[in-house]
Amino acid sequence: MKTNWYGRAGWLIMMFLATGIALFSLRFFLPDRPSVAPDILANLVENPVTFLLHVAGGLTALLLGPWQFLASIRLNKPKVHRWIGRTYVLAVLIGGTTGFFVAFSSSAGPWATAGFSILAILWLITTWFGYRRAVERRFDAHRVWMIRSFALTAAAITLRLGLPVAPALGYEFVSGYIVMSWASWLINLGIAEWYLRATGGRQASLRPVSSPAGRPNPA
Repeated sequence: MKTNWYGRAGWLIMMFLATGIALFSLRFFLPDRPSVAPDILANLVENPVTFLLHVAGGLTALLLGPWQFLASIRLNKPKVHRWIGRTYVLAVLIGGTTGFFVAFSSSAGPWATAGFSILAILWLITTWFGYRRAVERRFDAHRVWMIRSFALTAAAITLRLGLPVAPALGYEFVSGYIVMSWASWLINLGIAEWYLRATGGRQASLRPVSSPAGRPNPA
């Protein structure tokens, strides 16, 4: 089945945004760390190793995520697809685990901590379900859970795009930061669920698929 033009356009936009934000995040590894907000810089200074591991895991997941959904790789080069997926899962494991602890060091207060820590937990859970469904060869369900996982990975994109809004409207940066600690992933997850419901994919994550012998059937 050929990909429609808006599907291709959506993938290209997703890929360029993910790549751009991932490359922009490399600034955290520079000595002078340009364009880093004071509240974020304070978190980095307080927990340098944990913070940089979180950044490394997150930007790796951002770079690899869009390529998991490229049909030409998934269908024609399954080994490449599997290795991209395994590396993505490892990146999320590192980024999500460290992100949970980084959230508790936020200088923006308990609401920001709650938002980012819940994001980290959901990021790990959705990715784990996606990985398990692939191991079980329930590929329709695998795709559904990886869409959810990458929607949470892409919270990094929504966060970076949303942070300038509050100062532009005359509000303090920290106020916008607290709002975006929730909105960055709630918006993405909402869009992902709408897409899955509209395309009928949501049911695949709940549908049991097993052979008479008790083994999962390949999709």
